[in-house]
Amino acid sequence: MSGIKNIKFEDYELKCDELTEGCKFCILGEKLVLFITGICNRQCYYCPLSENRKNRDVIYANERKISTINEAIEEAEICGSKGVGITGGNPILKIDRTCKYLKALKEHFGKDFHAHLYTTLEIEEKHLKKLKEAGLDEIRLHPRMENLKDNGINNDVNKKELELNKLVEKLKLCKQYIKKVGVEIPAIPTMDDEILLLVKKINEIPVDFINLNELEYSETNYEELLKRGFSEKNDYSSRINGSQETALNVINNAKKDLNNNLSLKSNVNLKMHYCPSTLKDSVQMKNRLINRAKNVAKEYEIITDEGLIIKGIVKYAEGELNQNTSNVKDRVEKNDFIQLLEYNELKSGIDYEVNLSKSEIYLNPILLEEIVDYLKETGFVPEKEFSAYISEYYPTVDKLEIQRTPLITKKPKLNLKNRKKNI
Repeated sequence: MSGIKNIKFEDYELKCDELTEGCKFCILGEKLVLFITGICNRQCYYCPLSENRKNRDVIYANERKISTINEAIEEAEICGSKGVGITGGNPILKIDRTCKYLKALKEHFGKDFHAHLYTTLEIEEKHLKKLKEAGLDEIRLHPRMENLKDNGINNDVNKKELELNKLVEKLKLCKQYIKKVGVEIPAIPTMDDEILLLVKKINEIPVDFINLNELEYSETNYEELLKRGFSEKNDYSSRINGSQETALNVINNAKKDLNNNLSLKSNVNLKMHYCPSTLKDSVQMKNRLINRAKNVAKEYEIITDEGLIIKGIVKYAEGELNQNTSNVKDRVEKNDFIQLLEYNELKSGIDYEVNLSKSEIYLNPILLEEIVDYLKETGFVPEKEFSAYISEYYPTVDKLEIQRTPLITKKPKLNLKNRKKNI
């Protein structure tokens, strides 16, 4: 893990301590994100969960909605996952389900399949016993950030002390059962002092690490963030202004204060990491998509540098290739486009594929462009009208198409070069 120390991003270089196994697999896109439930006992104003997950008892493996353990295992295999991050909602509210999935993944992939879990300070010893038995390697606790905010009122001070004491208590409890224990919180602007105090407090335990995540807005938390005076950092990302500065300020000051304060430990045992939204959007997601695309892309499809898949599509009128079920094979064999492919010794199922139900032919996008250019050059008129386009889509189960580039929308009527000369 020592190889991943400095990662260059858009406007800064991430310098972090030794990464945990969970963080390493995140960056490499080799972690299965198992969203075990959207049910949560908190209402954090900064929670970015989407409408189809928030407060809903649903399960997702990466972007795929699932309902069985086998589907989770299948998704992990397709993506080449070497570990799992269990999240929510709050996984301990569905502790039996959480442990059932965790144990099954561990048994299928082996003990080296790293598993970490995100949860709150509501975790109890009974939960930890079950998680340990199921094979959990790492746990990340999330305190109530609103309780840490000090507005100069006595009641706020009391809440902050209670929350910090509870955090320390739960972290110590977790250390009795789970090998790696840490804290993960958003780097909320204006909370530099409170987060710095938290870091100093948990360094005394000691805890293995703290992750500071860049605060982001989504469709569900945007209004709440605006009410509290937060603003977007720019108009092309979901980053909140000041969050990165808070995270880096806390890390720098924590190391400085802890190393210089003789009344505390002589050095900082706590590993501190900052996870920017750029990392999640530009690195983690891209790597995970690339890993999945390598396992689901057909031979005739192309995988982009961003992990998307591109293919060429020839589309006929609905039912054109199988109008009469009695002679489907005959209709396909006599299709002039397929005859052209076979004449050039292209093999069905390898170089191209026919979807009878949609009356579509799929093939390599570069090849399709060459064929369309040939048709336009020669003025060849196919027997049946068709459309042709290049489709770019995500390698996920739903195959969400993000771009469609038309090449031809109907059969060519004449030589396009001659037509251009006559205009």
